[in-house]
This record gives sequence, C-alpha cells and structure tokens, in this order.
Amino acid sequence: MVIGIYGIASQSGRAFLADYLSQGYRVIGYNRPSVHGNLVIDSIRKGNGLYLERPENTNKEVSKFLTLGDSCVTTDLEYMVLNSDIVIIALPSIYQEEAVQNMCDAGIWKKRTPIVLSPSRSVATPYLWRIVGERYPIVCFSTCPYSCKAPKPDVAYIKRRKRTWIASLEGDFNLVQIEFVKRLFPQAALSTVPALTSLNNIGAVFHCATYLLNYDEIEKRKNNGEVFSFYIDGIASRPEVGHVLEEIDQVRLHIAAALGIDVFGLKENPREDVWRKLTNGLRALEAEHDNEIEILRNIRKQFLEYLNNSVLSAQHWLDITYGVVRIEGESLSQAIGRTPTYQKNSVPQLRYIEEDIPTGLVAFEALAKMLGVDCQIVTDMIDLYDSIRQDNIRKKGRNLLDFTKDYILNYLRGELK
Repeated sequence: MVIGIYGIASQSGRAFLADYLSQGYRVIGYNRPSVHGNLVIDSIRKGNGLYLERPENTNKEVSKFLTLGDSCVTTDLEYMVLNSDIVIIALPSIYQEEAVQNMCDAGIWKKRTPIVLSPSRSVATPYLWRIVGERYPIVCFSTCPYSCKAPKPDVAYIKRRKRTWIASLEGDFNLVQIEFVKRLFPQAALSTVPALTSLNNIGAVFHCATYLLNYDEIEKRKNNGEVFSFYIDGIASRPEVGHVLEEIDQVRLHIAAALGIDVFGLKENPREDVWRKLTNGLRALEAEHDNEIEILRNIRKQFLEYLNNSVLSAQHWLDITYGVVRIEGESLSQAIGRTPTYQKNSVPQLRYIEEDIPTGLVAFEALAKMLGVDCQIVTDMIDLYDSIRQDNIRKKGRNLLDFTKDYILNYLRGELK
C-alpha cells in the first residue's frame, strides 16, 4: 500500500511523512511548485530523507533521521495520484476544494482512491462530492492527529499524537479500504455519522472569537515586536472573552442535540455524572497499565469509540485531550488557564480567522438557522470579522446555500442513500 500526501511542505504534511516512513510505509509526498514547496522538496531530496524530532516522552519514541528509501517527494501531482492507494490532504481546510479539483483533473476519480481530510473542519464533504462525485470515499478528521511543527525544511517535530482521533468514513468504502484506514490510524475511533466530526470542530470555538476580540492588542504587540500569548493573554486573562467562547460552544452543542446526537456539557443537560464515571474508569485503567503502551492505546481507543457517538463541550474536550480534569462549574477561561500546553506562549495565527470562520462559524450559523437554534453570538462574530477585514466571508465560506435542508441533515446523520 502506498500513502500519498498532498501538501508535504506543511507542518502536518511533514509529520505524516516522518511518521509513516518510520513505520516502513512507502510514501509519495506532493507539493505544488512554489518557493516554499520547492525548498522543502529540494532539502528532503538532497539529504535523501528528513529528521524526525521528538521530545522526551513516556512512549520511548526517540529522535532519528529517516531515509526515503523507495519513497519520494515530488511536484508531479499526476504521479502521486496514480500511484497512491490513499491520499492525505495536509492543508488548511480552505484549500481542500482546490486540492480535490486538482487531483480530480489528474485522474483520482478513476481509482476512487480514498481521500483523508486532516482536519476537515465542518461540513466539508458535500462540497467535495460536487467535484469528485457523490459518495466518493472521504475520511474526515475533527482535528489533526499530531501536535507538530516544522522548524526546518527537512525536519518534522512531532510533540505528540493527540488522543482525540475521531474520524468519519463518508461515502462508499470497500473492505480493503476500511482495513487500510484502520491500519494507518490505529488509535482512531471511526464513525459513519459525519456530524460527529463536523460538530467536534473545536478550533471554531477557540480560535475565531479569541482572535477577533483581541484583534487590536494582537496587532499592537505584533507591531511592537512583543509576544501575545494567544490562550493565556487572550482567554485565561480575559474571562469576558471566555464567556463569549462558551456561548459559541453552546450553539454548537445545541445543533448537535437538535440532530439527535448525544452531548456532554449542554447547559440544560450537562451529564456530568456520566462523564465522571467514564473518565474515572479510564484514568484507573491508565494507572494500572502505566508502562504498557499497546494496552494503553487499546484502552484509549475503546474509550474514544464510546465518545465517538457524542459531541463534547470545550471543557470536556480539554479533559480528554489534555488531561485537564473537569471541574464542574468551572469557566472556560479558568480551564484554559490550567492547561499546561496553553501556558507556553502560543502565537496568534491568521488562519484562526481566515480558515476557522469560513469552514467553522459560517457552517455553524447555517446549521443553526436550519434547525431553529439561536445563534446570535455566532452571527455577531462573523459580522465583526467582516467589519474588521472588509470581507463578505459568508459568501466565501460553507454557507450551505447550494444544498437543501433535507440533504444536509441526512448527510450529517449518516442517512444519505
């Protein structure tokens, strides 16, 4: 089996390349010709591989150089498409339609090669099916499987693999394709209900309003060469911002509830007693098998397979993703403030609004209106973006205007025929 990666010059693109080379897979890494893309490809070719950098970790995964062997990196899209058995798109979600159109032009539709979106953000597949064909096999992740960086053109830094590998199989897969997906993503909990990945889009909750409500301060510090710690300065130190994020989060949860999906953290029915039982049981098993990596992975996968049927609030997501044990009644600002990953300086990135609004908030607003859910706070944030950026982001984003209500709701529930 050959793995294709579309977007090898991205941080996650190199993380995928390094991870799968280390496992002995043959990989074809593609990037469109560009100054940055050519630099990455030339650097990897020159050294005949790339360096995988890992911090100290309990899984005993070490830093090492990985040779390409029979794998390659290329700017030849047709070669990657025609020789890959699965293709991972490792690009921001706003480029997914363009990438699929390019691959379609290169002939991917002839083989019906499964496409993996890492991540898909919200309601991606209907837009892609318009290009490559209805029911084409697409795997949608709710988040990138790695916390990663790319400090140099020929270096992939993987801090860790995330625990929340929830993915939906959308379209028609054969048994061979499903087994290959399971082998490539052994920790993933797979579902056939697209709403579970579309609505577990936590980036749309954390990123958009935080950037917009701190916009002036972010610009000021950037111009002065000063650090703005996105999560600590932007959320933990500003409870009023955290409150807005909680309101957006509730819109997301109400959409899920209106679709008939189990939810943790809905104000009207938080289900904290169930959450306590689940997480206490998980942590007891993790403590019992502390140094047994494969057993731990199986335990966490089984846990995720249960949660894969639910949509989680931001606080519950922090609990299962970063181990920030849920404190009932705690504000999101407080939970962010005690999340170790966020206590390190995190740089604001424009993609937090340029990507997460059109593929997150715009879709949330459209779904809320379809289902009669109050979404005024989401509308306010989109309007604020348009006033700052002088842009009609709804027109560019996933506004769902090209689809009927029945089609979208059946799609989200996994009931399309």
